[in-house]
Amino acid sequence: MNPHDHPGYVGTRALMIALFGPSGTPPAWRSDAVCAGEDTELFFTSDTTAQALAVCSGCPVIAQCRADHFEWENRTRSRRFYASGVVGGTTGSERNQTYYPRTTTRKEVA
Repeated sequence: MNPHDHPGYVGTRALMIALFGPSGTPPAWRSDAVCAGEDTELFFTSDTTAQALAVCSGCPVIAQCRADHFEWENRTRSRRFYASGVVGGTTGSERNQTYYPRTTTRKEVA
């Protein structure tokens, strides 16, 4: 059976393009990531944030992962809605602080 004839192919292809850009294929560095064999729930459950950060801390491609994800969040504007999970050794709230840094000075109200 030709995989292109599968009913879900169009949706899968669209998702891959949304995630990885025009090529629709993951970057080569992903195969070297420590998390490649991990359950993805580990990175998106609030109970396991510390474990996920521990996995990321020893990853040889953490810089590429972080840069790739920041680029994706900027391109898709998803950060405005819901930055969540642990990616590239950063939590959703840490990524939000990167996009929307807190100021230390208060504005005067007229």
